[in-house]
Amino acid sequence: MKIGLALGSGAARGWAHIGIIQALEELGINIDVVAGCSIGAYVGAAYTSGKLQPLGEWASSLTEWQVLSLMGVGLRKGGLASGQKVFQVLEEQFSATHFNELDKPFAVVATDLYSGKEVSFTEGAINPAVRASCAIPALFPPSAVDGRWLVDGAVVNPVPVNLCRQLGADFVIAINLSADFRPQLLEETKVEHEKIQQRTNEFFRKSHAIVQQWFKGKDKDDETIDDDTLSDEQELQQMPSSPAPSIIGVMSSSLEILQARVTRSRLAGDPPDILIEPQLRDFGIMEFHRAQELIEEGRRSVARVAEQIKYQLHLD
Repeated sequence: MKIGLALGSGAARGWAHIGIIQALEELGINIDVVAGCSIGAYVGAAYTSGKLQPLGEWASSLTEWQVLSLMGVGLRKGGLASGQKVFQVLEEQFSATHFNELDKPFAVVATDLYSGKEVSFTEGAINPAVRASCAIPALFPPSAVDGRWLVDGAVVNPVPVNLCRQLGADFVIAINLSADFRPQLLEETKVEHEKIQQRTNEFFRKSHAIVQQWFKGKDKDDETIDDDTLSDEQELQQMPSSPAPSIIGVMSSSLEILQARVTRSRLAGDPPDILIEPQLRDFGIMEFHRAQELIEEGRRSVARVAEQIKYQLHLD
């Protein structure tokens, strides 16, 4: 039986994939094929290149300031950050150059920006494919590959179960990093979610004085209220008690809601044999410096379903 692993999207939360893969291998599971989306493609490229352990060690060593440097945050065409150094590190230290050099079959998913079609990669150069898959809209600029502008695969297929099956998998283990970000759950944990968004905003404020001006939750014009624009006191009472969200807060929250909804829809239409869902509610999308915590949660998420995995795969 050929086992496939579908690594879902989730930005910094994707470091949990490292712990999940390590825990699965410790259970005696031999992964035959891998498909990845966004950060899942990044980790998947390292895993299928035999470099998962070095990637985990590097990620665990990162400080918040190193992450800022790697992201290359600033005002640029098509995105808020270049991400050039992030993908350069992958190419130079943790990934083979071409798909045919990998230890096992690997597929990467991206989205055609103009047609909206799902685009998959299983051959050719790895780095351009991974970079396209990781091009989170508004954060990273779209990638030009084979005459198309491509963005994050999470727009259409956050957990690419179908690609595992296309690679010949008979049994698919899928990793959903968005389980804690369903709209109904966000409503129940509104305060915690707002705190995460505040940390994401702070990440960008630290990066550059110009970016700081763009991402402030409020500017001077927002601090005063023109009495002429208010119909009555009741309208004032209906205003949210929390500060107005920043641009990056709006972007990241919107992406989380979109990704969670698309994930539920895709998994319902093409369910995996095993679904692993780490508890990542406390982790912001840009907290790449918390890799060790995320790796440990990845391990715990496997432990929670270990008996189910053993039963379905007939493991002793």
